[in-house]
Formats: sequence, structure tokens, C-alpha cells
Amino acid sequence: GGKIEEYTWGDTLVWQFTYSTPNYQSHHDIRPLPNGNILVLAVEKKTVSQLIAAGFDPSKFQPEVNTKGFMLPDYVIEVQPTYPSGGNIVWEWHVMDHLIQDFDPTKLNYGVVADLPELIDADGDGRQLPVFWNHMNSVNYNPKLDQIILSVRGNSEVWVIDHSTTTQQAAGHTGGQYGKGGDLLYRW
Repeated sequence: GGKIEEYTWGDTLVWQFTYSTPNYQSHHDIRPLPNGNILVLAVEKKTVSQLIAAGFDPSKFQPEVNTKGFMLPDYVIEVQPTYPSGGNIVWEWHVMDHLIQDFDPTKLNYGVVADLPELIDADGDGRQLPVFWNHMNSVNYNPKLDQIILSVRGNSEVWVIDHSTTTQQAAGHTGGQYGKGGDLLYRW
């Protein structure tokens, strides 16, 4: 993870993009879009204190989360390549913007998890939460519906989100052609 390179069939490097710092890194999969941009899976470092502030139950962390002091929730960026290297992030969507939890009623994202299937349960799939929490493995795009499909191994689910949103709308619960902002449109 952390680097994307595009080569010609003749093995000539055409473009490279590095997306890796101590706080975030691309990983696993990318998907070229019809407009020439590229969807990229990434993780971002969230400290234990940030996780607790978001309503995570620290008793459900795997020991490694406390030892390392962080967890790596996923997010998606859309990169507009700038040749021969680099790119501009023109859109993004973060798991952390769409949490629901029933552990701490003092947090804004507290609610009845079963009543809000469009949100992501901070408890994941009920097992202890690892450092690499959601562990998205693949991303795809449906141009007809302008939807992004995510395979989320750590939650044992497939999610569909609206790509027609702005980044600001993708961080919220309204907007885009489906009116739900960045909330999940479908999960299985």
C-alpha cells in the first residue's frame, strides 16, 4: 500500500502517486473512473482517545489497539492524476462520519443501531475490534447509478454509497442524488 503506479504495456512508467504518511495510507484496491480519476481505498489513524470520543467501547478493542494506541478505520478518496506524478484529491468519504453506537449516550452518534441500518455500528460485527478495523478489500463503481461498492471484510459486509455527493455532503446525512449524503444506501 501507499503507492500507485501506472505503466504502459511496454513497461514505461506513466504516472505515480504516493499516498502514505504516519497518519494515513492507501491500501488494497483502486478503481479507475470513466472521467479519468481513480477511486482509492485508504486507512486513517485514529487514537484510542479519538475512538472513545466517537463512542467506541474500549472493552471491545483487541489488545493490540491499546498497545499501539490507535485503530485504522477505512475511507475512500477520488484522485485526479497529475502526470507524471502526484494528484489532487477531489472527493472523499470516511467511515468515521457514519457511525452509530449504543455504548455511550453522551456522544452525538448514540442511537438504536437496528433502527439506523444506513449507519455503521462502532461494534463492527460483534467480534473484538482489531487495529485494521473495517479492512476494506475492494472497491468498484457503477457509472449508471453513480454509486461506489465496497467489500468490507472486517464488517463481513458489502456497502453501497452515493458518489454524486460533494465531499461535504459525503461527510453528512443529506445531499447527493439519493438524498442520504454519505450514509449507506445498501448493505449486505
